[in-house]
Amino acid sequence: MHRFTRDDLKVRPPSAFAEQRAIRFQDVDAAGIIFYPRLLEYFHDTYVGFLSAVGTPLPEVLKSGRWISPVRHAEADYFRPLRFGDAVEVALVRAHVEPTEVTLGYRVARSDSGEVAVVGQVVHTFLDAASFQRTEIPEGLRGAYLALSAS
Repeated sequence: MHRFTRDDLKVRPPSAFAEQRAIRFQDVDAAGIIFYPRLLEYFHDTYVGFLSAVGTPLPEVLKSGRWISPVRHAEADYFRPLRFGDAVEVALVRAHVEPTEVTLGYRVARSDSGEVAVVGQVVHTFLDAASFQRTEIPEGLRGAYLALSAS
């Protein structure tokens, strides 16, 4: 499994796929800061947006039943607290592509200052949906992943 360094993930290249969002009330804990697993949900939401943007909408993938890409590993590093109402950019900033899996790197930064609050990475393994055997990443999607790390 490829691992990106924290410094790799703090940089937002021009090729990044990004979405803006606000920290919701239901995403914070009793201390008033974001509840840590919510960031993994933010990563996933951005991934679903990326898939749609590159012509591979997840609902259609799941309906087709050809392949799935479950998460094999996920991690995040938290640098600054995020609070209810904070505006952030969640960006997919890196991809390391192997024949049957991809490691995706994420960056969450404050929209107003660009200050990085969180970085993380998620490994997806591609499987044939019927047999659950590893399968190669579909070519069009492979190209989209490679374009993330082109800059």
